[in-house]
Amino acid sequence: MAELSELSEPAKPVDILIAGGGPAGTAVAFRARELGMSVLVVDYDDLMKRIRDYAKDKLILPSFGGGDQMCFPVGGDMISCLHFDPIDKDDMCARWKALYSEHEIPANVGAELTALECLENGNYSATLWNHRTLESETCEARHVVLALGRGVPRRFDIPGNTDGIAYRLSEPEKYVGRPACVIGGGTSAAEAVIAISDAKDQAGDPTSVYWSYRGDKMPRISKALAGAFFSAYVGNGNIRYFRRSEPVAIFVGDDREEYLAIRIDRRQMENRPSELTMLEFPKEQCIASIGEDIPEALLNSFGIHMVIGGAKSRKRMVVNLYLETCQPNLYLVGDLLSQAYFETEDFEAAPEGFREVKHRGNIKSALRDGVLVAQVIRQRLDGRTEIDITVAEAEAEVAAQKSSKAPVPGTAESGGPPPESLEAGREDEPAAAILIRVLPTGVQEDEFLLAKAVTTIGRGGCDLSFPNDSTLSDIHASVSHSEEGYFLRDDGGATGVFLRAPAGRKLEVGDRDLVRVGRQFLLFSVASATAELIHYNAAGKELGRHPIGARAIVLGRDAPDVTLDAEDTTLSRRHLAVSVENGKIQIKDLKSVNGSYLKVRTARRLEHGDRIRIGQQSFIFSERPAAALDDGLETSVPVRPASKPVQAETESAGKVQDAQSPAVTFRDSGETIALAADDTVCEAAEASGVGITAECHSGICGSDPIRILSGAENLVGEISDQERETLEEICELEPGPCRLACMVRVRGAVEVELIRK
Repeated sequence: MAELSELSEPAKPVDILIAGGGPAGTAVAFRARELGMSVLVVDYDDLMKRIRDYAKDKLILPSFGGGDQMCFPVGGDMISCLHFDPIDKDDMCARWKALYSEHEIPANVGAELTALECLENGNYSATLWNHRTLESETCEARHVVLALGRGVPRRFDIPGNTDGIAYRLSEPEKYVGRPACVIGGGTSAAEAVIAISDAKDQAGDPTSVYWSYRGDKMPRISKALAGAFFSAYVGNGNIRYFRRSEPVAIFVGDDREEYLAIRIDRRQMENRPSELTMLEFPKEQCIASIGEDIPEALLNSFGIHMVIGGAKSRKRMVVNLYLETCQPNLYLVGDLLSQAYFETEDFEAAPEGFREVKHRGNIKSALRDGVLVAQVIRQRLDGRTEIDITVAEAEAEVAAQKSSKAPVPGTAESGGPPPESLEAGREDEPAAAILIRVLPTGVQEDEFLLAKAVTTIGRGGCDLSFPNDSTLSDIHASVSHSEEGYFLRDDGGATGVFLRAPAGRKLEVGDRDLVRVGRQFLLFSVASATAELIHYNAAGKELGRHPIGARAIVLGRDAPDVTLDAEDTTLSRRHLAVSVENGKIQIKDLKSVNGSYLKVRTARRLEHGDRIRIGQQSFIFSERPAAALDDGLETSVPVRPASKPVQAETESAGKVQDAQSPAVTFRDSGETIALAADDTVCEAAEASGVGITAECHSGICGSDPIRILSGAENLVGEISDQERETLEEICELEPGPCRLACMVRVRGAVEVELIRK
């Protein structure tokens, strides 16, 4: 196998420079190459160094850190090679390093990223320090991914030049012939002491290995190392341990060589200065296994700063939906984000408003990060204006997993499927559906396979237990299955079970059903001749009654029909539409920010993509585990150039742009605005300050109706069923002559007028 540092150089500028050769960096590199991008991986130490430094004989489990509820990401053949069953840590390192050579992934081992400069063309110039040649190198990259793991080796904060002190053991034989010193109290320090002791004993070396640790007692030795350490300590007899000792300084000896001074004792005597006892070791005979630090100084030099924010004022890294930092085209992946990070769309916003996202510190999570970022970069290099952030998951893995809990039979009295429909032994079949746990940020975290019979959910003693959620009852809810499908049921939970109304789709509600919107509650009644809804606030006080008829009424914080509470900021301006069809009440969430939730009273059949709230837990139900979920939330963020007035051309053009270019004239103001290729009329109006204030931007809420006055032939595409329904039922307008600005794109000149509702 070729040395990694000898592999062919990628084309310059490289598409992606990846700092860190662990699981996350490896996934970025492999997925990027599958997608036709050039990459360079740099690592100051070695590929998979963190896995390499695990305790000897450590078994790497796919389920570590909750990974059993998380699937491997899907890519091409190269990403598939990174999927693993339980494997020895050394075997994993050897296997993945071999894959680098097999697939000719350029990797510069021994190169440390020390500086980044953004060039005028938007690329980055990266400065690398080569620890092998002791020279500085540069590399130009279009995108940079930082996959540095939990940090970089912690440096000594002592006087003198610490360069040359090793931060891990490479070859024990190197320390034979002269006294050696290992500093630190962790597993890697213990492994180094044992290996050097054995090497000295086998070589007949009379010198010792000195173990320096600042603690009062000898560090605890893991069970896996206990036997080896006892044999070395007692059998070899060449280990010298010094508690409460620490490095003091680097100094130059009479021989002009540099030495590390270790203080091993401090004596205090009356009427005399304190006396220090120190040992001196050549720097190259010292190993500092003293842990790692998040490289804040390095990140700060790149313009990346950890901030204190979120609801709990924690200090976190900050990235956007794409794991991109405040510096464009500079990303963070893997354990730099663990165990939590902040997500925001606006890096200039107040940090206390940033969303905190939990981040699993396991290999599967790192692989998923890497695949996501590689796919984002590919789309950006392709000039995509909307970025798809879906990470496909291994279907075979989902299908192979089974529920490990016994089923709890359902009852017909509870409204669930009859017991006879739950066939014996059904719970042992592979589950065909999953519940995906969703964090408050909207990030999909855990995945739970549903048994074919009944899966219980609660605080304790259930198939899915969340003991830290005080809003849950011990047995709170369940999802049962029969030939008719999957059913959600409230099993007596004190805080109820809620089903989110799908955005833009109608959901039938019955007499005495309760719906929560923001902090408001709507109780529906069909007992009288006229259906009505009764409005209650969070304190349970009745605030009003509103009749419901065939014409849809729109409710919200600032709605055209019923304003529920103008001060409730958890409400959208247009939150919910309610109507009666064929004698049945229908509600339709207008893609509100916080959703509309129906309290489940009798068993409700679940459909693919349904969202559930139980206590403080949110889930998405999926009958197609490997499929991307349309959960009614934004899964991509438009990245479009700002629209501009037609007259805002450069002076060199000297004239208004061609009349056939995409443009819209608003009769109300007389203003004409040019549209970029992917802009809607609504986006152009908002960017230019024209009086449109849209809500959902999806053709659902009906907040931005316009009338087409001329240029209808220049409209792009046909009107959708969703837009037609919104115009007819919410806006009471005729589709065709009237449109929703958020759904209209043009290829020529169009004149419109705003319809004020």
